[in-house]
Amino acid sequence: MSGKTDRVSRYAGRLRSRRAGLLSAVTVAAALALVPAAGAAASGPSAAPRTAAAAARNAPAPGPFVTLLFSRTEISAADNCVEDDTNIARLDTTVAPYLHSLGMAGTGTLVTGRTSDTTRHCTHYNDDLTASWADATSLAQTYGWSFVSHTATYPTLSQIENFTPKEAQAQTCGSEATIKAHGLPGAAGMIAYPGSYTKNPAIEKLQSQYSQTCFDWGRMYDQARHGVTKVADASTAPFWQYTIAVVGGPCNVSTAPCYTVHVQNGRYTLPSTIIARIEALKPGQWYTLQAYLLVTGKNPKYTSNKMRWDCTSSNPALHWSNTTVRYCWSDYQQIIQAIAADPAITVTDPLTVGKAWGRPFS
Repeated sequence: MSGKTDRVSRYAGRLRSRRAGLLSAVTVAAALALVPAAGAAASGPSAAPRTAAAAARNAPAPGPFVTLLFSRTEISAADNCVEDDTNIARLDTTVAPYLHSLGMAGTGTLVTGRTSDTTRHCTHYNDDLTASWADATSLAQTYGWSFVSHTATYPTLSQIENFTPKEAQAQTCGSEATIKAHGLPGAAGMIAYPGSYTKNPAIEKLQSQYSQTCFDWGRMYDQARHGVTKVADASTAPFWQYTIAVVGGPCNVSTAPCYTVHVQNGRYTLPSTIIARIEALKPGQWYTLQAYLLVTGKNPKYTSNKMRWDCTSSNPALHWSNTTVRYCWSDYQQIIQAIAADPAITVTDPLTVGKAWGRPFS
């Protein structure tokens, strides 16, 4: 019992230290000049607070690292592109402040060619709204978030297979340059290719010939890796990093009606599954956990949006969604608490891990 008490005390001390640093960083951030407008050049990285990432940059750390990745930086839900926040844990007003309260910051991906100055892009069959440049700037300056590329236009596989050299450059290194030009931190850390074909030879070629020349890492889905990238991968071209996502799906109780909810890819991710992976992390390992849009309660009565979910049970095994891109906020919070409880883990962005492990970009 005394060992557990010591562990809690160490975590509490670290958390107090993190919070003190965050408060001073936020105070400094308030005095910063505005980030350059769309298309404006930036002379260097943003001076925005980096929370745990900042600490990791100043101290050699073998890991374990954790990156909290948010695909396309989805702010909220929509019904036929009309914003509907009902039972949504909004990224900017709920998720980011919660992570910040624990000394953590997220990393968002941006499809740069579809990101507007202040208007949120409608995606996922008109059911989700992704961050504008103004949203990303606010997340970076207020909560220490970093941002990486999700390509310039989220091209189809056919388009990727037929890229000219100029198009390939624009989708990869050009996208990174756009993020940097908006003064956002972390751009060179990673490129996240459209997920459904990341193992295709055309993606391998794009990573080898273009992306590895300007990014530390290329995102890869590989179920056998369970979201874990190892330090040896930093010296293995073409420098893949491995991501796993918490996803919606049918529930995990075989006798319940929600067990047969139809979802193309798998079953609802139990938080206990992710927590077990987190607790097994060792030095020299980096765990990247991706989320889409986090939800509460039950879905509202949409007019056009066909996404449905139920997060009302106290038992996560009864939580479900009819789409992979909705996951219960309460279960995600359980996972975050498990990360916070381990003082050995550094929550940071791909660029920081790249620097710690000897990748060349900054």
